[in-house]
Amino acid sequence: MDGRDLKVGILTSFYPEIHGGAEVSLAVLLDGLNKLGLDPVVFTPSRRQSKNNGRIVKIGRLGRTPKIVRLLGFPGLNSIFARSISKSLKEHSIDLLHVSDTYALRAAARAVSQSKIPIVLSFHNNLNVPNASYSIPFPLSSWLDSRDKGVLEAARKCSFTIATSNYIAQRLISAGLSPALVRPIYIGGAISLVGRPAPRSDRTTMRILCVGTMQYHKGFQNMALAAKKLRNEGVPVDTVFVGVGPYLGKLRSLVSRLGLGDTVRLAGHVEWEELERLYDWCDMVVIPTITPEPFGRVAVEAMSRGRPVIGTNAGGLTEIIDDGVTGFLVSPGDPSAIAEKILTFRNEPHLMNAMGERALEKCRVVFDQRMIAGQVLDVYRNLAPN
Repeated sequence: MDGRDLKVGILTSFYPEIHGGAEVSLAVLLDGLNKLGLDPVVFTPSRRQSKNNGRIVKIGRLGRTPKIVRLLGFPGLNSIFARSISKSLKEHSIDLLHVSDTYALRAAARAVSQSKIPIVLSFHNNLNVPNASYSIPFPLSSWLDSRDKGVLEAARKCSFTIATSNYIAQRLISAGLSPALVRPIYIGGAISLVGRPAPRSDRTTMRILCVGTMQYHKGFQNMALAAKKLRNEGVPVDTVFVGVGPYLGKLRSLVSRLGLGDTVRLAGHVEWEELERLYDWCDMVVIPTITPEPFGRVAVEAMSRGRPVIGTNAGGLTEIIDDGVTGFLVSPGDPSAIAEKILTFRNEPHLMNAMGERALEKCRVVFDQRMIAGQVLDVYRNLAPN
C-alpha cells in the first residue's frame, strides 16, 4: 500500500491543550507527514478547540494539519475510551493507529485487538525511573510506578515502538521489547527551519535562557545558584526562565532569597513567537535537568536558532549536545560546573559563535523535519496491510 493511500489515525490524549515537548513534536510530525502527501486523522478526547476551526494549533509558521475527531471518555476509563476509539477507527476506515503517548495506550491496545489493525507507539517517557525522583509524593508516586509497569506490558503488545532517542530505545529493549520492533527516531527533535537565526551581538553581560516545566527535577534552581556564583565573582549575567509548573513558587522564593531579582527573570508561559525571539536574544541555553531527559527538545530548538547549549550529561541530551562541539555537557546537580562553562563562553566568545554554527548545521542534518517524517512513514508502510 502506497503512503498516499494509507489511512493513518494518530491518537493523542491531550493535544492541543497541552504544549509539552511531545505535543509540539506531534504538530511538527503532522506537518511533515502532510508535506509527504499523508493526511492522518487525529483522534483525541481533548475538548478544547484550537484557533484554526478544529485544526491542530500551528507551531511557529508551520502549515495546516488534519482535522481532529473528538472521542468520548478519557485515559484511565479504559473500557469506555476503548469503545469510542474502536468505533472511530471503523467509521474512518483506519488502516493503522499511531499512539503518540502512553496515557492512551492501554485503551488503544484494547480497541485495536478488536479491529486487528497494526498499532505503532511513540515512547516519549522515561523508563524505570522511580516517580519519586520527580518529587512526586507517596502514595501517588507508588501508583504511578505501578501504572508505568502496566504501560510497559501494553507496549510489548504493540506492532512497533518508535523510541524518542537511542537512550530510550536501549531501555525499552532492556525491559524486554524485541530489538526488531523498536527503532529510535528523533520525532521529538524534528525541526522545520524557517529563516536565518539572528546573529549574536557582542556584549559584556551574558544572556542565558532556560526553558521547561517548572518542576524540581528540571534543575532550574541549579541555574539560579550558578547565576549567584557568577555574580559573586563579578560576572554580569542576565537570565530568563520560561515555563510554568508546580515548582514555580519555590523557585521564585529562591531567586528572591538569593537576591537575584535583577539577574533572573521568571517569564512564565510564552507563545512560540516570543520563545523564538528569546532564543535569538540569548547567548546560550542551559538545560540543568537532574534526572535523565528521555530526549530534550529544548536543546534542539536552541540549536536550530544557532545557539550553543549547556546540558547535563544524562539521557537523550547526550545524543543532541556534542560536548565541546555544539555545547557542553556537565554533571547533573552541579551549579559550579554550569557556572564554569558559562565563564568559558564569556572568556572565549568565539566559541559561542563557532558552536552555534555547528549546532545549526547538526539540526539541518540530524533533525530535519522532512527526513524524520519520512522515517515514520517508512514504519507505517512496513506495517500496512497489503
